[in-house]
Amino acid sequence: LFLKTQGFNEIINIIIKIKNCFKMNIELAKKVAKEAVRDAGKLLMESFNKLDSFSLKGKSDIVTEVDLKSESLIMDLIKNNFPDHSILSEEAGFIKNNEKYIWVIDPIDGTINYYYGMAPFRVALCLLEDKKPIISAIYNPVKDHLYFAKKGEGATLNGGKIMVSSNDDLKNSIVMTHLSSKKEARIRTISVLDSIFDKSMHMRMFGSGIAAMTYVASGKFDVFFVVSTHAYAWDILPGALLIEEAGGMVTDLKGDNATLETASVLATNGKVHKEMLRLLENA
Repeated sequence: LFLKTQGFNEIINIIIKIKNCFKMNIELAKKVAKEAVRDAGKLLMESFNKLDSFSLKGKSDIVTEVDLKSESLIMDLIKNNFPDHSILSEEAGFIKNNEKYIWVIDPIDGTINYYYGMAPFRVALCLLEDKKPIISAIYNPVKDHLYFAKKGEGATLNGGKIMVSSNDDLKNSIVMTHLSSKKEARIRTISVLDSIFDKSMHMRMFGSGIAAMTYVASGKFDVFFVVSTHAYAWDILPGALLIEEAGGMVTDLKGDNATLETASVLATNGKVHKEMLRLLENA
């Protein structure tokens, strides 16, 4: 009996050791996320307002050589530190490894702004555990602003805590949106603009959804929504965790939590979310 018990305990110890080998180093992940977006941002600034060519991925959807360099830099840093993790990136697509951990990358959000030497644009990175965001790092290289969030630990800007606005009246709210290059999504957006404009203070379009979400998270503005027909996780999840950790709310237009498959999104300070959902129910 002793030998059987001893053998069982040895098996348990081996299982624990194997499990620990695959345990993710969260502190290293935080360090890598911050370093990756900062380094990519520095790369962006080296070519800012200096580009003279781009490639078209689709109507009003461009990619520059800097997008690809930024993506490569971030991916290399992730692979060097977490070679078994999967990566989902805007240009490279899905690189499948261990699907428990997936890094979601947007090497430049707001490429058109960036190409024409205009702001805002952002570098965005998010780590998912079991398909749910646990770390988000977003960098604004023009202002050297690093937005960061860890699940359950709040949201920060350059290390200082940030919170969404306290505004609970849509009539006093600034609403941000985006007009898709896809006709169906664009028509659906236009169909609700008048009623939203009538119910809010004003509306803005910045050409960078991630930038808009940093404005919601830091309490600058109150609402951001996108009507889309395609799911692009890199456009949503990095900003979603930041806003939620800053006290806000992010859902799809039906009020369900944002996921890898979410296309249309509503991000708010949480206090005007229900009213916005009502206004968007037919979008």
